[in-house]
Amino acid sequence: MKYQTGRQAVEQEFLMRFLEIGAIDLKGDDTKLDKLRSTAKDLSETLREEPSKTTRFTMVAADPNISATDPTVEEAMTTLRKQWETVANAFSGKPVGILRAILLDAIVQAARTNDAIAVAFVNTARNALAHSETANESNIWLEAVSEIETRVDARAETEWATPEMITLDPMRYNPPASVSAKHNVPMVDQDELRSKIHSAAGPWGSAPNNQHSPAQNPHQWTQEFANMMSVTIAETIDGIVEELVPPPVDLSNPLSNLAKTVTAHVDRALVCFSGATAGLQRRTNLLWWKESLYSPSAHASYLDLPPFEASALMALDLHKQIPTHSPASVSAFLREAIRCLPVGSDDQNTVEREVLDLLRDARANSFMQPFRALAAQYAPVPVGRGPLLSLIGHPQNSGDIEATMLRTLGGIDATTKMTPSDWGTYLFRELQTARATSDNPAKQAKKK
Repeated sequence: MKYQTGRQAVEQEFLMRFLEIGAIDLKGDDTKLDKLRSTAKDLSETLREEPSKTTRFTMVAADPNISATDPTVEEAMTTLRKQWETVANAFSGKPVGILRAILLDAIVQAARTNDAIAVAFVNTARNALAHSETANESNIWLEAVSEIETRVDARAETEWATPEMITLDPMRYNPPASVSAKHNVPMVDQDELRSKIHSAAGPWGSAPNNQHSPAQNPHQWTQEFANMMSVTIAETIDGIVEELVPPPVDLSNPLSNLAKTVTAHVDRALVCFSGATAGLQRRTNLLWWKESLYSPSAHASYLDLPPFEASALMALDLHKQIPTHSPASVSAFLREAIRCLPVGSDDQNTVEREVLDLLRDARANSFMQPFRALAAQYAPVPVGRGPLLSLIGHPQNSGDIEATMLRTLGGIDATTKMTPSDWGTYLFRELQTARATSDNPAKQAKKK
């Protein structure tokens, strides 16, 4: 066995724990123990491939009075026979106690490596153990649930926590390489400039020149000189400027890349901020929901609904608001929210109804239609021990529910009484379990 300290789970072989309390007697035969261990390993692999079986495995493992003909018991027995061909000769009947121990060990093995199975196990075990007679096994189950629940809470902390500081990587942008251009320094052609100035000064030479003499006609000479010098100077300056103009540079592509980089960086920043504040926003929304006492599923106030129907819809609405991986304290939050509902002059803790009546109402009451619709999506048609969601979501497949059927399929005595908070919390855990296993990647991959 392997033990750890602190908040880390205590990983141990739960099959051995049943041996320690005498629930399993192998007469000291280690070869038989090896066969049981191999069977537990095989069943854990089955769970990893089909996490939706977690609910049935857990409910069967938690019930000492489970029928030997239950489909899950039959499946476990078939797996055991593959490892122990003569098992039927070793016992007078089906070794249900041994199969239950194997199932628990298999579940814990799978839950240690699969978060969806861990969520399903914890929620199902919390419900099942409240209505099972496991007195001599209570410490074993407490250890198993505590270990896996610690794992679930650790995962949930990452989705519910709000960090004190948000760290963002710096923006990464590679600017385009600089373009170096060699410019020849423009020079004035002094000889040409001198020639033009000389032409503008007097009537000599063969080039176009000033036809007036400054001595004979100073006014016309001055006017002509000014005109010719203006043209000469302007042409010289324009020539220099034209040579100084740099070649055109196309900045559209670098600016476009910069804009894309900035946009991507801002998007990453918004995602980081949204993820970091999701837990705070979720808690804020839950407080608003609890204070408003309004059902988005029924489009009505919980105060206007019968208390038990309201508690079931509160379980549904809370389930829709939170992620699959949520801390165990969420169930306690729901319980307290349901206790805010008025129940006339009676105390919430004293108003009780039998589970059989609650189940029948859930299958027929018009207020419960949103709940039935989701239950039908999550849970399969009831076959053997399974969640109440199967009975609620598929009323047409199971007919009228009576006491024996409820005990066989749901694992609860028909006369068991629950308060509104008990009922809502029970259904909420089943919803969380069903979503965890139905959304599990391993299952989706198998479907494909």
